[in-house]
Amino acid sequence: MSARANYLVNSLINIIDLTIEVSSKIIAVTTLVVMFVSLMAEVVVRYVTNQGMGWPTEIPSLLFPWLMMSGIVLAAQYGKHIAVETIRAFLSKNVNRVVMMALQLVIIFTFFYLAQVGLFVIEITGSEVYPVTKISAKWAYLSIIVGFVALGLTGLTTFFRLLLADDPLLVRAPAPEDSV
Repeated sequence: MSARANYLVNSLINIIDLTIEVSSKIIAVTTLVVMFVSLMAEVVVRYVTNQGMGWPTEIPSLLFPWLMMSGIVLAAQYGKHIAVETIRAFLSKNVNRVVMMALQLVIIFTFFYLAQVGLFVIEITGSEVYPVTKISAKWAYLSIIVGFVALGLTGLTTFFRLLLADDPLLVRAPAPEDSV
């Protein structure tokens, strides 16, 4: 691959990863803030009036799946997921590269397939509506599909990072200052 093509592929990989990372962080922070503020408002109103507003109790059901999936995606982006390190230590760089690329292919196909299956789940759950907010439950289930797509894309960018990296063991490895 030419230096220009290599640069373009690396740039595209970095843009995709940065978009996934920033989006996941925004989703995580937003869901935490909205859940906290809505539940705190419910507590204050209940304390002052002895009656609840009702809708804040439905917010965690809608937003917690988004928080959970954003955390899972960030863990994959940062390489902070569960991995079997012992086996990799006994393998050469090239064998590690092949094994890790094969694993990424499994991840890519699995998560894109699960996202597709999730679309059928949304069709089934789309008729469920939260009683107070009248928001469809499909919005909570959509988080799982979005998360699966992000994990599939992370697998795809990891695959290409492995293909281009000098040392496959350093791809998505936590930075030394991150390790404690």
